[in-house]
Amino acid sequence: MKDCIMTTHKAYRQHTAFKDKIRRRDNYTCQLCGEPSMFLDHIVPFKESHDSSEGNLRVLCMPCNLALRRKQYNAALTEDEWTDYIKRELKQ
Repeated sequence: MKDCIMTTHKAYRQHTAFKDKIRRRDNYTCQLCGEPSMFLDHIVPFKESHDSSEGNLRVLCMPCNLALRRKQYNAALTEDEWTDYIKRELKQ
């Protein structure tokens, strides 16, 4: 059961061990700006994907997370295009 939770968890709220695994994977570093952080973010918003798997989570700092929340998610963009878009927006 524990392995199932760690790899295919679909609930919005994740277990602490699962969150720590993502933080370690991302080296406790914001994946947009490189600042130290512990906040987790859904790459494709949970309300769109209902996916809280490892592949849809990353570490973001609070400023990047808040800036990202102000932007409307565009499902037509790939993950890389969406990330590039957010990085450009954060520089402005």
